[in-house]
Amino acid sequence: MSDEYRPLYKWRETWPGEGHQDFSGFDGEQSFGRIQLDQTSHGKMGMWKWNATNVPLVRERIVPHSGWEATSREACRRVEEHYGKLNALHRR
Repeated sequence: MSDEYRPLYKWRETWPGEGHQDFSGFDGEQSFGRIQLDQTSHGKMGMWKWNATNVPLVRERIVPHSGWEATSREACRRVEEHYGKLNALHRR
């Protein structure tokens, strides 16, 4: 049994067909976050940048809403956990 995180939501290429390591997370049609392989930041190159995107009707923000992880799966986990906290806070 693998300890690798299994995403709960659908992840799609942000720029389909362009070959970037850049993905957006969706809950149905609602986008809630993004992960991308960092290839430019000094000291972070090769890590996965994650960030929560704007979700409609969110009245209160939670921090941190971005950061870096060593793998794409861990970056997905961070975004999905953040989205779950937003949903709980706003009783969705």
